[in-house]
Amino acid sequence: MKDFSPAFRGRLFRAALALLGLIACFSIAGPARAAAPAQSHDGAAVSPASPATALISPVGGRLAVEERLAPVTTGPDTGRSLVFALPPDATNLQLAVPGQTIVRWSTTPVPLAESAALARAREELVTERMRLNARLTAVKAAIALWQSPENAGAQDAARRASLIAESVPGLAEEQETLETRIRLLGQRIERLPAAAGLGELVQVTLQKPVPAGEKVLVRYSYSWRHCGWNAVYDFNARPEEGSGGVIDVRLMADVWQYSGIDWKGTKVTLATRGSGPREPAPLPEWVVDSQPRPQPRPVPMTLNAARSAKVVAEGAADAAPANAGVAADSSSVYASWTLAEPGLPEGRSRLVITADAWQAPLQWLARPTRGDGRVWLLAKYALAGDTAWPEGMAEYSVDGQGVGSGMFRPRGGEATLYFGADPRVNVRTFDDSRTKGESGFIKTSKTWTWAWTYTMSNEHARPVTVKLERPAPVIVDEGVTVTYKDEPPAQKNEQEHMLFWNVAVPGHGKASVKHSVTIASPEKLQLIPDVP
Repeated sequence: MKDFSPAFRGRLFRAALALLGLIACFSIAGPARAAAPAQSHDGAAVSPASPATALISPVGGRLAVEERLAPVTTGPDTGRSLVFALPPDATNLQLAVPGQTIVRWSTTPVPLAESAALARAREELVTERMRLNARLTAVKAAIALWQSPENAGAQDAARRASLIAESVPGLAEEQETLETRIRLLGQRIERLPAAAGLGELVQVTLQKPVPAGEKVLVRYSYSWRHCGWNAVYDFNARPEEGSGGVIDVRLMADVWQYSGIDWKGTKVTLATRGSGPREPAPLPEWVVDSQPRPQPRPVPMTLNAARSAKVVAEGAADAAPANAGVAADSSSVYASWTLAEPGLPEGRSRLVITADAWQAPLQWLARPTRGDGRVWLLAKYALAGDTAWPEGMAEYSVDGQGVGSGMFRPRGGEATLYFGADPRVNVRTFDDSRTKGESGFIKTSKTWTWAWTYTMSNEHARPVTVKLERPAPVIVDEGVTVTYKDEPPAQKNEQEHMLFWNVAVPGHGKASVKHSVTIASPEKLQLIPDVP
């Protein structure tokens, strides 16, 4: 097989990405057209009433309506019949007429008009999903290209492993983020009404007639899936503020409703929601037998579902700090936020739930390789027990300069925020030695030794502490040993198989770490260790 140079393969890969982008552009459909307004059987447009309250979860809501209705003046139930409209896909209707007994109610399909906002929303969501799918295809192709043995060519195995270690993790992380965003977009598209369709005209028959000229108060509520919200974050790091840095935090809600009308005067409450099945699986049967019978295996929870369940379990019972315009409630199972400003226009809205300034000392993290000397800026913040921060998309910036976006997922009561690489702090890797030898009078063992010097440079005026991390070899073969010779000595994280140093780097100065690893194995063991 012909061996192409790395430069040629790079050009080929970039051309493939460009072609994928071009295909994605041509595959995007033209703009959707809003349907013409539909009308009821008597020629009047039918619209549902604006709810008095709306309890909205990420996957739908419970809407409660109060309206005064005049009785119908025609038909066999004249004076005893009330009529109101429900939006498409309304379920679990519950109603009451104070002071009256309801004999029955019935529903009839009625055409409803699709607003222009709904058509625009569908077009935007479908277009964005196409764009993300095109990017996901390119990322998967890049990962496959790196992992394909046909792409190895004449590269040294160690060099290839190093390049894969540098490139594939970032691509895999982007793939996971893209898949999450595509899944969320798909859920939002599914929750949109398919088109200008049929609502329900509800006719309520009362036991007693209503006096002429009077109106009756009707209270009803229903579940509806064409509304919802997602958490959206904005994190801005200010490294030079305070003793160690400040993180400006804004938790916002991306809220939508497509009922065909603006909700006027509606009391809107946003709530978190549990995920996963409604009930637990039955206990398995435990049979002790000399010939065990096969047991049915439970259906495993997907990675994303498991992650979502964990996030909800960690934060669902808490509530975010109260902020101007928002009242938080932690008395129930799920956290909720009631907006002080009533009403919600049709379409998508961005609402601020809470804003805060976290006193979170900024940290610097180095995971150097031969070709990567970046030092990453991050912060860790212990979340208070009375706060809830749902999983959501986040924008990250430093002193107002955007550095990227990604999913924010708090874990175990702690938020870990990455703010990209600090351009004023870097690390250089020097290969001090790489040797292979044999030991013992009769050559009973083989040894491999690697040694490096890591030199960190700091262009800030103030000193910084860089956490330098290196992987520790994981030994699986009996008789294989590992020894270290470090200056200063490394600390160990046995659980994560990691060595690390907390290195104080002076302002406008440098600091170095020397790290040496020796692996010894029996002569008879066919071991060829590699180093990432």
